[in-house]
Amino acid sequence: MKPIVVFILSVILVSCNAGESHKRIDNTKSISRGYAGIDVSWHQGSIDWVKASKDFPVDCFVYIKCTEGASYQDKNFKTYAKGAKKQGLHIGGYHYFRMTSSAHEQFKNYKNALDVIDGDLIPMVDVETSDKRPKKDLQDSLQVFLKLLEKEYGKMPMIYGTMRSYNTYCAPKFNSYPLYIGRYGKKAPIVNGPSHYTIWQYSETGTIRGIEKPVDLCSFHKSKSITDILL
Repeated sequence: MKPIVVFILSVILVSCNAGESHKRIDNTKSISRGYAGIDVSWHQGSIDWVKASKDFPVDCFVYIKCTEGASYQDKNFKTYAKGAKKQGLHIGGYHYFRMTSSAHEQFKNYKNALDVIDGDLIPMVDVETSDKRPKKDLQDSLQVFLKLLEKEYGKMPMIYGTMRSYNTYCAPKFNSYPLYIGRYGKKAPIVNGPSHYTIWQYSETGTIRGIEKPVDLCSFHKSKSITDILL
């Protein structure tokens, strides 16, 4: 996950067994048994959800970049959401939080786009930059944004960050929220303070039939499952 001014974000495919890449398996609870979901943005290019869905695990979730700041909306958000939903996947949108506009303006932009897809995943907020503003200012503004989402959708939203960005800007103040933490490799992310991740984004080089470019692969913490992120 990256701001629109930076090239990146990749997402998906890692199979439990290389020889069974096309077999749908129930692997939502343990990273050793495969990935549980992905996240995508316009960087993924063309996606054939019919082909891609054949490689996905049971109850696969897909988070799609929805908005950024007060006005930007991902150009592929609606198309991706429609295609993924048609294949019976759990879908949701994420918002890239910026300090260049108010929490209320960003909430309005996000809600207007998110409500169109009628997804079934809790809202997610991507926090990776302070835009050179003081940490306290970022946390105060983020708190307003999160409370607006919780009031609107009736569930605590999830916070995304790399292990570094989350621990730098958010921990431990927001540790009570569901956390979607990026740390690529075999070592699980560590959250500063008394908490742990809900979802671990462990790879940015996954490949899946039907998806033009690499994608991020994600797995649940051993104590979590898809029920923890459903609306």
